[in-house]
Amino acid sequence: MNYEIVDAQYVLDHLGKMPIVDVRPRDMYLESRIPGAVSASLMEAKDAPEDTTEFFVREVLDAGIDTTKPFIVYCYDGGLAREACDLLENAGNSCQKCYEGSWVDWISDPSRPVEK
Repeated sequence: MNYEIVDAQYVLDHLGKMPIVDVRPRDMYLESRIPGAVSASLMEAKDAPEDTTEFFVREVLDAGIDTTKPFIVYCYDGGLAREACDLLENAGNSCQKCYEGSWVDWISDPSRPVEK
């Protein structure tokens, strides 16, 4: 694992300065998300009839993420975020940062902003 694990304070410090990728199912993303996050659903990639890694990397790129520059990945509780970061790393990317606490941690503090 070459990517960095980050916490909520890191995400807060980089809001609006670094891209954020939400890998939760798209309906969860549409309900609410970390401000400025873009959606690249890992579950859709897993359900796709083609290679999961190729599909997911294309989703990330299609969401406007430059994978050669730092960006943050999060999910609901950290599991999919780590899996997504592993997939990206296996595809040759190393700029992703995994917000391990993810959505559950983010919403545990009501002072953190949420976009709907």
